[in-house]
Amino acid sequence: MGASESGAEGDRDLMARLASGDREALTPLVERHYVRLYRIALGYLREREDALDVVQEAFVKVYQAAARWDGSADAGPWLSRLTVNLSIDRWRRNKRRGQTFSPLVEGDHLEVLAAHGPAPDQGVAVRESGDRLALALRALPERQRAVVVLRHYQELSLEEVAATLGISLGTVKSSLHRALKRMRATLGGGHS
Repeated sequence: MGASESGAEGDRDLMARLASGDREALTPLVERHYVRLYRIALGYLREREDALDVVQEAFVKVYQAAARWDGSADAGPWLSRLTVNLSIDRWRRNKRRGQTFSPLVEGDHLEVLAAHGPAPDQGVAVRESGDRLALALRALPERQRAVVVLRHYQELSLEEVAATLGISLGTVKSSLHRALKRMRATLGGGHS
């Protein structure tokens, strides 16, 4: 079947090759998943350099752990979960160091997330909204932030979010509900 030649089946083949020591299998795996994993890390961390580091670290771990990979699992959700976990670890390390975060500069986040940009006269309002949204997202607890990033930035279904994070569908739904309620409260607080 044509579908088995790409996507999860192709990833399984690549992972099997990696597990057997074939370093060449890493390149197509990186090419297939790099942008998606970068967007996950960037959505979570909000810092380009940190996101790049996380994705690089994810692929190093993939290479190192290939022999232990469960061949029955799809590689895409596994890679996403690995990236989310590494992003959480990076977030915690940065927080412990007291690093401050600023919203992404104009052109990064907005171009990636919006297929159609606003009219030129709306640019300032969009930047301000993006900054406020970034602050509201950063204020969320880790699991809620991960659920929002995967659901709304990566546009995964609720079932895919559950599989990626290794949590139940009910937990995804309640986390998403709480996160959006919390973000609305945070964003609403600035509209007095």
